Amino acid sequence: MSFVPLRCLLPLLLLAAATFPVKAAEMLLATDEWSPRTIPALRSKAGPDVDLIREIARRSDADLKVAQMPWGRGLASMQSGAVDVMTGLAYRDEQAKYIVYTDTPYFQCRTAFYSLRGVSQDIRGYSDLAGHQIGYVLHSAHFDRFDTDATLNKVGVPAEQTLIDMLLKRRFAVVIGTDCQFDYYIRQQGLAAVVEKAPYSPGSAVDLFLGVSKKSAWAGRIDTLNRIIRDLVDEGYVDRITREYSRAPS
Repeated sequence: MSFVPLRCLLPLLLLAAATFPVKAAEMLLATDEWSPRTIPALRSKAGPDVDLIREIARRSDADLKVAQMPWGRGLASMQSGAVDVMTGLAYRDEQAKYIVYTDTPYFQCRTAFYSLRGVSQDIRGYSDLAGHQIGYVLHSAHFDRFDTDATLNKVGVPAEQTLIDMLLKRRFAVVIGTDCQFDYYIRQQGLAAVVEKAPYSPGSAVDLFLGVSKKSAWAGRIDTLNRIIRDLVDEGYVDRITREYSRAPS
């Protein structure tokens, strides 16, 4: 039996590695229709959060896949490990049981109440919310007083566009959301003459994080994702793409 010297095999191994590159690890993103931070993958236009995760995937050598689903189903998929990551997550203790949050938020919004013009002027303080049916997106975090208040008439819906639609149909008197999302909806859908922000502001900021399912292999690479997020924030990448989308026509 003859043996090929190792020095002869090495060039062949290097050639094979170059010819058959190692496949990038897949990263499955769950996202809902949450403009402007996310826009459905079926549209040609992306969105700041989608652009962000694409850049994270590029820098981490990941093969990014996007799965569009309602917000609540996305969280359930994170819990089961069916998807790897979600963006636009506010930190919540109950979700931290199955989600690893990056240590740096990549964006910040503010909580606000919206209503039809005229009606909105009635909401000047927290106590003015009583007696109104208030729409909110299921599984979203707003601010503790509101989130834990069982005396208010709150109705959860799957998505923010549903809130807008039901507000226009007067199914809700008031809706709650974050200004970076709702202000975009109002501007892009030409609703400034119809829908406005209520005078009452809870003054609460909502930090947005990238979250990784604890059942995902990416949870083991959280240090890498933390470093990439910090770099993107320090570089001004997120602010830049957000400004670009806020200027973009619908």
